[in-house]
Amino acid sequence: MTKTIPNYLRVHRGPGLSAPVETKRSHETVENFWQAYTDVTGWRVDEGSPQKKAKCKLLPAVGMDLMSGMEQHQETPTVAKSSAQRLAESAASLAAQLEETRQTLRQQSAELSARAAIVNENARGELATSVEASLQNAAAACQCDSAAMYLLDNDTQFLTIRSTYALPPTRMSAPQRELRGSRGDLEAMIQGVVVMNDLNATLGETYCSPEPAGSAICAAIMNAGVPIGTLWLYADEPSDFQESQIAAAKLAASELALRLQCAATSGTPKSKPDHDATSQLATWQFAGLPIGTQLAPGWRVDGMIESPRSWATGWHTWDVLPDGTLMLAIAEADDHTIAGAMTATVARAALTAHTGYRHSPQQLLQRVSDTLWQSSTMDQLTSLLYARIDPETGEGELAAAGSMTAMIASRYGYRPLIEGNQIPLASRIDMKASASTFRMMAGEVFLSHSRGLASDGISQMLLGNHLSEAMRNSDSCPLASIRRSLTEIPMKHERGAVTILRQ
Repeated sequence: MTKTIPNYLRVHRGPGLSAPVETKRSHETVENFWQAYTDVTGWRVDEGSPQKKAKCKLLPAVGMDLMSGMEQHQETPTVAKSSAQRLAESAASLAAQLEETRQTLRQQSAELSARAAIVNENARGELATSVEASLQNAAAACQCDSAAMYLLDNDTQFLTIRSTYALPPTRMSAPQRELRGSRGDLEAMIQGVVVMNDLNATLGETYCSPEPAGSAICAAIMNAGVPIGTLWLYADEPSDFQESQIAAAKLAASELALRLQCAATSGTPKSKPDHDATSQLATWQFAGLPIGTQLAPGWRVDGMIESPRSWATGWHTWDVLPDGTLMLAIAEADDHTIAGAMTATVARAALTAHTGYRHSPQQLLQRVSDTLWQSSTMDQLTSLLYARIDPETGEGELAAAGSMTAMIASRYGYRPLIEGNQIPLASRIDMKASASTFRMMAGEVFLSHSRGLASDGISQMLLGNHLSEAMRNSDSCPLASIRRSLTEIPMKHERGAVTILRQ
């Protein structure tokens, strides 16, 4: 048995929205330039000429006398064809670059609209296209001529345009609008939607329409009941908007909010549950290490921790103390298990707590040792070197316990400061740290390192020679130079080092 489909049941498909909307106003600036080019040079660019990566075809500017049917040439072009050709090609290249910039701005605005931290390139383009399609549908449903989406900043003080339909592309780079005083946006965020049937009257000044229009609808874009922006639909002429059009505007605002929320959710990387405690510890330790930087004018610090295990039992830190002196510290627990990593964490917390008030390096080491001694019944032996330097004079003092070694090097050689054969912290209740004073001149670098370097066969002489060579080469990152020179030596023990360079 054959089923006949009645003729009156038809599927009607509207125009596709895959391509960006092209409007006459979008190319107004470029067309004006080519018209001015023709008027000034006397040459016109063939409309069929490609605009990118090809030569523009120039033709003399002509006028057409429609009554006589004769083609009348204008006066001789004032610019030579070769010069006009170069200018046309440069202008075409600039026009293409401008269009690429507009597309990039369009995609980035869509990404910012979604508040997405990570959105790939394809997703950015799809989001921008889908938002513009929603604006086009909303304008068609409300019988409006153009539309725009504005979103609030994090401080909810300014509204920034993020997407447009049938508006000039230059509007995407328009400055932010202050929410305070924007009555149309404020009322929409409170009431849900505001209808302005005639903006040519006093309503135009009252509601502060962002774009010149005859009438407009402003609907709030909400996320979990909180306004995040507004949707403006503009009509060129005054209109008497019906309830169905107002409902369509509210529905379009809800659709935009849903699109932005979905993009933000899909753009945020989903973290997989990590049940490996060791991996979590290593990540946490790595995130807590400072990055080499200029600690004070003329003073640059750097540090490194390399371990054959997934975790580390050492750390380094630096800071500017309240009295203006520079602080530098490096430590390592004697226990190389995860328990040793916890011990090193306790030592670092104690050092941070005790550097906030006046102290000497020996006093600081004693207080850290007391903390380790009293905080656990197990041995928490830790090696620690702490140094303070006056950035004005270069005079410094240090105290060390355990296996930490220190030296100062220049282009002429190096001099040792502390040997790594001291008693570690928390080994006894009345611990006595070794202390020393020094002075750094311009072009000298201070280095302190753990016992892992010596355990791997890297002698103090080798380190001193590498530092001197780095100073002779005016290397601003001598520690990085040392690391490059030691890459061929197998790492069997944890290596920790810290430097401070007086430039």
